[in-house]
Amino acid sequence: MGCFCCKTTEAVKEPKKLVYSWVERKHLDPSDYVMENLNGCTAYKSPGSICGQQFVVRNCQDSNIYLLDHTGSVTVDDCQRCTIVLGPTKQSVFVRDTINSTVVVACGQFRVRDCASLKISLFCSTQPVIESSRELQFSCYQFFYNHLPDQFVKANLNIWNNNWRTVYDYTWNEGDNWAVNEEPIVIELPEELHKYGIANESKKSIVPLTKCNQQSGENCFVAFGCGTEALRFVQALQSHETDLLLIKCNYYDSKDAKVFQEQTRLFGNKKVESIIGLHIQGSYATSKCSTILTNDFPQFTTMISKTDTEAKELIKMFFHIFENEFQP
Repeated sequence: MGCFCCKTTEAVKEPKKLVYSWVERKHLDPSDYVMENLNGCTAYKSPGSICGQQFVVRNCQDSNIYLLDHTGSVTVDDCQRCTIVLGPTKQSVFVRDTINSTVVVACGQFRVRDCASLKISLFCSTQPVIESSRELQFSCYQFFYNHLPDQFVKANLNIWNNNWRTVYDYTWNEGDNWAVNEEPIVIELPEELHKYGIANESKKSIVPLTKCNQQSGENCFVAFGCGTEALRFVQALQSHETDLLLIKCNYYDSKDAKVFQEQTRLFGNKKVESIIGLHIQGSYATSKCSTILTNDFPQFTTMISKTDTEAKELIKMFFHIFENEFQP
C-alpha cells in the first residue's frame, strides 16, 4: 500500500504561466500623448512615437503642431491661430472650440463643433460632420512624408475613398457655414522636418486630388481591377498635362456584393479582387483617357466608357451605392 508521504522520482511539470496582453504591453506615459498650453511654438511627434494611441491637442495659441505618426483618435480643443497637422487617424478626429486655424487631417471620421474660421485639408473615409460652426473652408488632402503610405495602411484608410466635400451640417439653418476650396491648402513646413521628406505638393500626395463637378466638358468612367494601376493612370493624367479633372473615385472589394454584381459588365470574364472606379471630366475626356491606356498601359485590367451617355450611366451605377450611405 502506498504512502502519501513517499517521494516520487518523476519530475513535476510546472504549470504554464499565462501572460496577459496588459502585462506584455509596455508602460505608456499619458503625457507623451498630449500637446497643450503651447504659445508661439513649433512642436512635433516623429514617426513611430505614437503608434496608434489616442492623442490630445488643447489650449494652444500661435503654434505649429505636427503629428507625423498614425493615431487611434484625436481631439483638438480650444486652439487659436494654429497650424495643426495630424497623421492618419484610424477612428475619429474631433475639433472643438477652435478658431482662426489650419488643420491638415486624414481620418476615418471627422467632426467639428463650436469652431470658426478654419481651413481644413481633409481626407475622410466617411461623411464629415459639422455643428454650430461658421466660416469653415474644406479642401482635398494633399500631403506627403516618407512614412505616410505605410501609416495609411496601419490606420485602415483607403486613398480612393475620400469624402472631403460631402459635409453634413447639423445647423444648416443658421446660414452658409462652410464652403469648398478646390485649390489644395499649402502650409509652411519647418526645415527641421525636411528629414522626413515632408511636402504639401499635389504631385507628391498619395491621395488623388478630386475636384467638384464642373457640369461641363465630356464625362468619362474608367474602372481598374488594381489600385496600383489606377494610381499610375491618375499620375499619367497629370504628367501628360491633359487638363482633365478627377471628380470622384471609389474603391470596392469583393465583399461589396452590389458592386460586384456588375463585374461582368465592367471586366467581362476577367476576375478581379477589387474595383476602383474613376469619374473623369473635361474636353475630349474619353479620347485622352483611351490614348493613355492604349499607349502607356496596354497590360492593365481596365474598362472605359465609350460615350458621354454611357459614362453618366456607369457613374450613376457605380457611385450611388456609396453615396446612399450618407443619407442623414
